[in-house]
Amino acid sequence: MAQFINNTAKKLAKEYSSRIFEEKFKYDGDDLGVTFTKEKTVFKVWSPLATKISVNLYKSGDPETERYQTYELEKGKNGVWSVEVNEDLENIYYTYTVKALDNERETGDIYARACGVNSQRSMIVNLKDTNPQDWEKDSFSYDKNLQPIIYEIHIKDFSYDKNSGISDKNRGKYLAFTETGACYNNDKDKPTGIDYLKKLGITHVHILPMYDFGSIDEDGSDTQFNWGYDPVNYNVPEGSYASDAHDGRVRIKEVKQMIQALHSAGIGVIMDVVYNHTYNTDSFFQRTVPYYYYRVDENGNFSNGSACGNETASERFMFRKYMIDSVMYWAKEYHIDGFRFDLMGLHDTVTMNTIRETLNTLPNGENILMYGEPWFASTPAMDKGAIPATKENLRYLDTNIAIFSDDTRDTIKGSVFFDKDGGFVNGKPFLTDKMRSAVCAWCDNSGVDAYYPRQIISYVSAHDNYSLYDKLVLSMTHTQDFKNINKTLIDTNKFIATIIMTCCGTTFFQAGEEFARTKDGIGDSYNSAPEINMLDWERAYQNKDLVDFYANLIAFRKTVPALMKKNIKVSKHIEFADTEIPSMVHFIVKSNDSKDVFVVYNASSNRAIVNLPEGDWQIICDGKEVFTDNTQVFNNEVVIEKECGVIFRKHN
Repeated sequence: MAQFINNTAKKLAKEYSSRIFEEKFKYDGDDLGVTFTKEKTVFKVWSPLATKISVNLYKSGDPETERYQTYELEKGKNGVWSVEVNEDLENIYYTYTVKALDNERETGDIYARACGVNSQRSMIVNLKDTNPQDWEKDSFSYDKNLQPIIYEIHIKDFSYDKNSGISDKNRGKYLAFTETGACYNNDKDKPTGIDYLKKLGITHVHILPMYDFGSIDEDGSDTQFNWGYDPVNYNVPEGSYASDAHDGRVRIKEVKQMIQALHSAGIGVIMDVVYNHTYNTDSFFQRTVPYYYYRVDENGNFSNGSACGNETASERFMFRKYMIDSVMYWAKEYHIDGFRFDLMGLHDTVTMNTIRETLNTLPNGENILMYGEPWFASTPAMDKGAIPATKENLRYLDTNIAIFSDDTRDTIKGSVFFDKDGGFVNGKPFLTDKMRSAVCAWCDNSGVDAYYPRQIISYVSAHDNYSLYDKLVLSMTHTQDFKNINKTLIDTNKFIATIIMTCCGTTFFQAGEEFARTKDGIGDSYNSAPEINMLDWERAYQNKDLVDFYANLIAFRKTVPALMKKNIKVSKHIEFADTEIPSMVHFIVKSNDSKDVFVVYNASSNRAIVNLPEGDWQIICDGKEVFTDNTQVFNNEVVIEKECGVIFRKHN
């Protein structure tokens, strides 16, 4: 039986990748799924292999409710099946029964906009009724020529801590982002929640997956936790973050309320999207068109470039179209300001570029960010001729698509794959050339093929792997003492922050990096307890000095055009000075207004004397503090303390 299935998969994969199949069955309409009005609802399904399809209607999304009506769909051109039901089906739930390859399965709608609890049934909704008050006025304005400063956050992490000051009903939920005035320990001088984000000064939040995913029981305990890289319904928000997971309208409205609140605070919203694999292979995709949406290997097994059991086939017309339609839907319906693509290396460059081009057609579409992970877990089984969107293939990507720079990350603080491995700041020698390339966002012919700083995400920590502080504990103290605050490590954290905030490229950091966030040394905390993953607001104010350091660096960075502009020619703005000190990098960031910036990274274990460029220089950062009103001026020689970053600005 297994051999028969594998042979079928191989045969179909060959057929699907042929030009003949695409020309016969590709469908470029925008009406797949449900088209709803009060008078009628039209159901459309693309399934060339199907021999019979029916739609089942339910009064409830709860799985124990029996269906009350079934309608047969008729097969039309291009493999599209449809039926028109001339009645008001608002808030009715539905599934399809698809017979294909002599196998009949009930399935949700891959184009669904809403669903019931735990994704069991799709839902017909009037989306206008899910809009919060003044939604039509909601907007976010950000200069498309400027680099964003991105803060990576998880919905539950953000407010699960009882010290967050968020109301109990909203802790760990979408609506936590709508609460203003929250503070730690009832102290108004210690804001949490959205007020904390405003004070920190970031421009965008990158929210870990908030589409409907399969690893959490939406009807279960609030103590469950998962990052959410397990897609089920790509166009439906996750229900476990909503106040009611049973009514499919609630999650939609509350996501919009969250986005509206962030926009009102002047913060853009980036959505983490995971089109490269699904929760499992018994998915709505597989039940609708067997083996079309997935790649299979030479033996007919599902290819596993994601290390999650499967990988999708973006190079095939209908899945490419699906990705484009889905991204556009989130951008238009939810006012999303950016998309981060998980394991982007599993997608092909044509798909990524087409998504970029399509987003650009929207009003202010060029302001919508696109970036992703330019790698994969293992080599994908792409159809012949497809080019994976990896770091090595950056030259094939639109220059307004950015990639995470693992080169920057590992050069600064050591490899994520080896606990004790150090980088420039924690002891590894001979990295000055790589550090210079990191400063330039690898736009210096260093092998990464970046043409503009906007193509590079400069960062040192994200949700994967160890938090920055935990990595420093492991690589510098060789202990497991994660909870206690180590002053030396805090100073190193400041050094790293100084580097990241003075590198070209897009600035990105994980929530809590700015207060020495720890996850007790758990690197892959995707399903660890929420207490491990949550932002610890007590720790945030124990390390307020570090938080202020980040906030002041962010404010400073915003005043340096050469660091903030996306399209600069790095060679015209960054000028490095030679030095005989092995672990030192220093450079001038040139400015058209003569407010040049001089930066020194001294990773050596000794103080160093450095000659300032000609003129008078005001100190901005001495490695321990970022000064907001310091008028002290230097010229000629200055002493740079060991293991720190120092910033000066030209004084007129």
